[in-house]
Amino acid sequence: MSSHAASMRRHGKTFFWASQFLEKEIANRYYAVYEFCRNIDDIVDEKKDKKELKNIIHHWNTNQHHKVFNPFKTLPPKLQPKEYLIIQFFQGQSFDINPRQPKSLNELIIYCYRVAGVVGLMLCDVMELKRKELRFYAIDLGIAMQLTNIARDVYEDAANGRLYIPQTMIGKIRPSELIDASAKHKKIINAARNKLIDLADHYYSSASIGINFLPKKTKRTILIAANLYREIGLKIKNNDISYDEGRVFLTKFEKFAKTIRILMRNKKRNITVPKHNYLLHKAIQKLPEANLA
Repeated sequence: MSSHAASMRRHGKTFFWASQFLEKEIANRYYAVYEFCRNIDDIVDEKKDKKELKNIIHHWNTNQHHKVFNPFKTLPPKLQPKEYLIIQFFQGQSFDINPRQPKSLNELIIYCYRVAGVVGLMLCDVMELKRKELRFYAIDLGIAMQLTNIARDVYEDAANGRLYIPQTMIGKIRPSELIDASAKHKKIINAARNKLIDLADHYYSSASIGINFLPKKTKRTILIAANLYREIGLKIKNNDISYDEGRVFLTKFEKFAKTIRILMRNKKRNITVPKHNYLLHKAIQKLPEANLA
């Protein structure tokens, strides 16, 4: 197993599970992107090292090598993620160094685009998916999965001084207020959390349109990963699990059963790509590749 694959197996269990259905070469490209993103995440989440992140960004901007870019060495130049996507990703990670509660849902969607939507675009780059209208749906899948992460990790994030639920949904509060919240406030937080799960569902539905146009094995892998992630949010909401009851995940049996159901589907591909719902990109329309204009 490559070091890239080992990184995803440790930290990205859902995507690693789904990646078993990919050709080895394509899987290794995905693993390289994941390891790069994971390395940056570790600097931000575990070390909270603002100085080191700035150092990495400086190396990138001045065309100097840094060990964090090593995963990209395995990719030929034509498959390297575009520079402007890396820059957007760094901006999203910089937000997490000095986290603040988003003021609005639009601000949250911009954050989701930067830390996850652009990762979808990076994956498009490594699999040479250049059709602009399909790349829209890759952004949607990244946003959907990040919203699921946020909905799943409300308590864990609060314990680390972070709160991603917008002020317009729950008011301006400190993350610490979620740790020992009253029953009344827990109800408010859970209701807002469920709305984020519902919002994620709109982005998953949109993403599924684009997934249908991918090459067969890639389609199968992305479809499995998307649906398993989507299932986490549905499990939280359908079982009325409070945000402070611990991280929700799918059991191995649930993953297996869901995967079998997905593999048994035989959805026919449309001839033409349907028009993308522009409202999903209203908050990010001025950001790279989020607008057809």
